[in-house]
Amino acid sequence: MANGFVITEWTEDQGLEVTFSHPESLNIDLDDMMRIFYAHITGAGEAGNVLVRLEKARSNVSSYFTGMESARPLMINIMLELGEDPEMFGEAVLHEINQAILKYLIQMGTNVSQKYEITMELTKYLKNTLILLDRLKNLTKEQRLARIYSSEKGRTILEILQDKALSKKELQGILEDKLNKLISNIDITLDPFIKTGLVKQDWIGDETDVTLFLLSDFTLYRTPIPKLVEDSRNNLPTPTLATKYFEEVSNFFEDYKPNLEDSLKIAQSMTNPDKYDYITLFRERAYPLNKIPRGPGESIEQIGGLLRAMEEDKIIKILTDEKGTEWVFLLTDIATDTFYPEYIIEKIRNHRVEGNLNKDVAIKHLEFLEEVYKK
Repeated sequence: MANGFVITEWTEDQGLEVTFSHPESLNIDLDDMMRIFYAHITGAGEAGNVLVRLEKARSNVSSYFTGMESARPLMINIMLELGEDPEMFGEAVLHEINQAILKYLIQMGTNVSQKYEITMELTKYLKNTLILLDRLKNLTKEQRLARIYSSEKGRTILEILQDKALSKKELQGILEDKLNKLISNIDITLDPFIKTGLVKQDWIGDETDVTLFLLSDFTLYRTPIPKLVEDSRNNLPTPTLATKYFEEVSNFFEDYKPNLEDSLKIAQSMTNPDKYDYITLFRERAYPLNKIPRGPGESIEQIGGLLRAMEEDKIIKILTDEKGTEWVFLLTDIATDTFYPEYIIEKIRNHRVEGNLNKDVAIKHLEFLEEVYKK
């Protein structure tokens, strides 16, 4: 699990300094922070992410650096358990967290008179983020599929395995070539593929490396919510709201065409546990804005921020009834449908004819596909 955050800043006068940490009880060694800093500046010192293993602190650190050329060279470090990989949280989530923290840090620098209030807000955000990161370890199948889709690495792995079965080492090599970067822990990256049943791994003959077989594919898209549409036809929750909701849904899907940008947007909402909780809640019914169930410790401001973001992404819609009460409706549901990859059977045949696929691998893949088809 994530143990906390350490934020450091580099200045020409003072060198590397710890400017903020959470929780306060977190043990920080400046030598460790310097090791992480050197990992970033080796080369051009550009903005980016590194993963550093700290033996002394018994911690892995997922670190984001704004770069030596930035106005304030800041380093945001997420302190993890030794052996943990930030990949388990997903690229999109970590990017969102880093950007939110940077926003607070910039506000501190520009609004000195409000530094105390902003610091309190940042502390609260980091506390909630630690809870969020802990929840990201226990995702549903549809959330795991959404995580694959929301990650460039995940989409690229799927694209590679849609062609043919490969050993883990072969996959890692092709992946690194396509993304032009090193993959530190391929097992963590493959975890959602294995847990959702998209990929099966097995050994072939005397091979020392495991082979990866794609057994299922999936698609992700928006869809109307049958229960809410049916409720609107029955004038629920009120005739006025029912009419407004039916019009909103009809207008949206009249022009809806799935595309990568939109699919990435909704995939990222699915992988956010807080947003996902609201999606599952609003699938069953609409709620008055002032009566939405709140989780432990959730404030009205937090809920409002989440709902505004979801409305901007056209996942929910807030409508007003005849009495002026605001209601929250799920405008579009998000479906993750798996399907049998029939296309890969022809690819197996073609690769065998061309001589670039091992016979035993081809046979094993066809056997696995037959088992899946029978089920």
